[in-house]
Amino acid sequence: MGFRNVPAEEKAEAVRLVVEMNYSVPKACEQMGVGPTALRRWVRAWRKEHEGATQTTRPQDQELIDSLKARLELLEAENDVLKKQLPSHLRALFCRRK
Repeated sequence: MGFRNVPAEEKAEAVRLVVEMNYSVPKACEQMGVGPTALRRWVRAWRKEHEGATQTTRPQDQELIDSLKARLELLEAENDVLKKQLPSHLRALFCRRK
């Protein structure tokens, strides 16, 4: 099987079928007459190009995220203090690296 040059309009239509119309890759390939590997590559490139545009957070969600991050930092700091107070024979159990 050989390669063929696919016009940008056809690529965009094939990607639109998968991304917006929720077609499966094999079904979109059948519809557009392109290979599944190429279509997956085009979809991956489109998603990488548009990843920031589709995932925006609302201000109240960002406030929650920030407060949870601060809480996590506090708990991790407290945990580190407690680990340092462990006897040496127990430290090996609780201080394993992830």
